[in-house]
Amino acid sequence: MDLSSQRLLVGKWLEEIFDQDEVPEFELNTQIIQQLYQMVLISRKNDKKTQLVIDDLNLKINEYNAEAHRLSEVLCRLGLGQIHLSKSCANNVMMLAKLGNLLNVKDSSDTCFYLALQHLDNELEKVIQQRKIEAKHVEQLSAKSYRAVLKYSSLKKALEDVQEKAEKEHQTNEERKNNTTFLLGKSEKYEKEINKLQRQLSKTLVDESVFHEKLVEKSEVLKSLQAKLSPLQAELQSYQSLPPDLTETKIRIEQLRKELATLEKDLLESLDVHCL
Repeated sequence: MDLSSQRLLVGKWLEEIFDQDEVPEFELNTQIIQQLYQMVLISRKNDKKTQLVIDDLNLKINEYNAEAHRLSEVLCRLGLGQIHLSKSCANNVMMLAKLGNLLNVKDSSDTCFYLALQHLDNELEKVIQQRKIEAKHVEQLSAKSYRAVLKYSSLKKALEDVQEKAEKEHQTNEERKNNTTFLLGKSEKYEKEINKLQRQLSKTLVDESVFHEKLVEKSEVLKSLQAKLSPLQAELQSYQSLPPDLTETKIRIEQLRKELATLEKDLLESLDVHCL
């Protein structure tokens, strides 16, 4: 079938589908028309299958109605028709018929009912087993959900702590930023003042030896010299206590040696007394 024929068939099919509603506008190109044409073929094929099933069901309905009419006449001739039955018996028959329809039995024999009930029991057992599996699965999902909720609560608390900490750090950083800006401004101001004072100082022609740094250096040198001078002064004082004459000095030294010997002797005697 050529493209124009396919387009006409697709148009009729869309009109049938939308019936009284307007067909929405869409782009018409070769690819879309071919795809819609394939859908038309599939739809027509499914319609034919559906019509065959409908015809078969209608035929079976007619057959069942004819059979029911025939059985009804037979039962009436035997005095077993619906009008001849008691109310309770008629109710039982109706209940049995509804049960047969519900169980989808082939006929009204005991075997069919027993097989249908057995099949129903098997299905019930499968449903019970499936419910047990689903219950176990639900229990596992509940446990996972509980753990997920706990984890979510923990993560939420951690997130709140991190956000609070971040907010505090942000405030601290802002303060540091402001302080840094303030200190930079002060530094620039002091640097300008230092440059200004240095220019003024260079104009005054002041001797650099009176600057603070130079005075500090001289003070350190002075402290070092004083530290070296102290032992020399102590040694000098020890020499100044001696007589100026050499002979007298020797006599003085000899006297000191005798006094030292006497002191050592007294010390030894004192130690002996204590030992006794």
